[in-house]
Amino acid sequence: MGSARRHRTVRSVRRSRRKGPHPALQARCAWASPALAGEGVRSRRSLGGEGFLLPFPLLFLIIFFYAPIANLLREGLTKDGAFSLEFVRKILADDYFQHVILFTLWQALLSTLASIILGLPLAYILTRYDFPLKRAVRALTIVPFVLPAITVALGFALLFGRNGYLNQFLMKLFGLSEPPLPIMYSLTGIVLAHAFYNAPIITRTVHAAWERLDPRYEESARTLGASRFYVFKDITLPMILPGLLSGAALVFIFCFLSFPIVLSVGGGRFSTIEVEIYTRVVTRLDPEFINYKLGAALALIGLMLSLGMTYLYLRLQGSFARQAEHVRPRSTIPLFVGVRDLLRPAKILLWLYVLVSVLLFVGPVLAIVIDSFWEDAPGGGRWTLRWYSYIFTPDYEALLGDSPLQAILNSLGFGLGATMIAVPLGLIFAYMIARLRWAGRRLFDTLLMAPLATSSIVLAFALLRAFNAPPFKLAGTATAVIIAHAVIIFPFVVRALVPVLENLDMKIVEMARSLGASRWRALREIELPLVAGGLIAGAVFAFALSLGEMSATLMLARPGLNTMPVAIYRFLSQHSLGAPSAMSTVMIAVSALAFILLERWGERIFKHF
Repeated sequence: MGSARRHRTVRSVRRSRRKGPHPALQARCAWASPALAGEGVRSRRSLGGEGFLLPFPLLFLIIFFYAPIANLLREGLTKDGAFSLEFVRKILADDYFQHVILFTLWQALLSTLASIILGLPLAYILTRYDFPLKRAVRALTIVPFVLPAITVALGFALLFGRNGYLNQFLMKLFGLSEPPLPIMYSLTGIVLAHAFYNAPIITRTVHAAWERLDPRYEESARTLGASRFYVFKDITLPMILPGLLSGAALVFIFCFLSFPIVLSVGGGRFSTIEVEIYTRVVTRLDPEFINYKLGAALALIGLMLSLGMTYLYLRLQGSFARQAEHVRPRSTIPLFVGVRDLLRPAKILLWLYVLVSVLLFVGPVLAIVIDSFWEDAPGGGRWTLRWYSYIFTPDYEALLGDSPLQAILNSLGFGLGATMIAVPLGLIFAYMIARLRWAGRRLFDTLLMAPLATSSIVLAFALLRAFNAPPFKLAGTATAVIIAHAVIIFPFVVRALVPVLENLDMKIVEMARSLGASRWRALREIELPLVAGGLIAGAVFAFALSLGEMSATLMLARPGLNTMPVAIYRFLSQHSLGAPSAMSTVMIAVSALAFILLERWGERIFKHF
């Protein structure tokens, strides 16, 4: 009888998140703890019984991230078995390495500014206007971020290359003999490709901050005669600035650590810290390990810089998370209200922005899709499904060391395996960060984000060095690829869950506890269902990122363990780009479908979790 009563009570508490606490429960909760009787009270606890979970994910992280990275960096700080800063000093004193470090920072800064310029107006459009398929557009804004860099490079080559669609069109239109837009293999191309990747991050963070603002501040200023520009400058911008700076810091980290974009779109003309590390430790034969030690020292310098930016990002995100939620929903207006509306200067600028955005974001993707259905033939080309038939064939392909279909299956298998590791790993870490008050919490949060501040190239090479001999000989196995993917993607699960857990009203949990529910039952039946939305969103995002990961896979996978991004990279050595375009189209479709379903049905499903 008591068990059935407690079960009914727990169910009623779970429903209270929509209807509010039952009066009897609220009264009993007030009796148990008067502080919990007020509205919106949240509490934290000290590191108690739940803390026993922490060693398990922490041990995983130590074995497969910190220890391999420490072993790699040790090589850059030792000479003849003794501690030495010789290689670090050599890098800092060398003009070439100084140029590499400064160029890495410069291109990251330019790319961040370009991402803000492209992402901020879209956040404004999503916040202010209402238009058909708005939810789909909002969901699709994140798709470019999860595409593999080699796919972005392919799309930019097809659209902006010397023989790309855009240059060929302009040459025919104006009768030019040379391509008018030399974007590929230039700093401009690197910056635009990074903006393609990272502008969606600015859009998402700023849109989230904008929607949480109380619109009455702006409305009051407008009624007092302030123009729309001054309202934005003096009221809106300062209030959304924490979200903007948080997104910008994260974009800077990703651009700073960029490897495939710089290597492929830059065409080998530019070298960043990541490109230089890859060149030193992988491509150059060095019997005396001098280049390897220089690469390890360079990795140490890059890691220190990126960790500093990661700490800044976490501070900014904490400020962003503490912003007050809006009192009432923001009203929106139709994007198109008539022909006269199109002639207004503000709308002309808006449509020009839409045109540029379509060219930059939709253009490369559309070029890939078109090329996947096109085959060059004598006397002209023709539409075909040949490339899709080719990538779904189970026949052996010497270029891959396996079949193209196996590469697709490997990607799905590795993605699922990595997600199954990353989700519980991220959930436990996020719970410890958001729910428990203990010394060193902020430092612990920063250390957890270290994989975010570490390039895939450095991580893969560290794993190869650490697990290349018994008893843990993992190099060249599927296990190594899955572990590397899990380490890379779990920080995104943590970042998706921490805000959700921090905003969860602990009063509901304390009600259930005061009525006899055990701590684990309250966690299982109340807290987890309430954060299921963030949990599954983080899982979908992590899975999509795993599908698009190429750098670590390229170094860790042996023939037969190729993934879709690696297959695309291998296919690019062929004369025709049809096969890599078809494989890229499949990846784009899978990522887009996942985010559309998450945006459309995720919230509805979570209510019945």
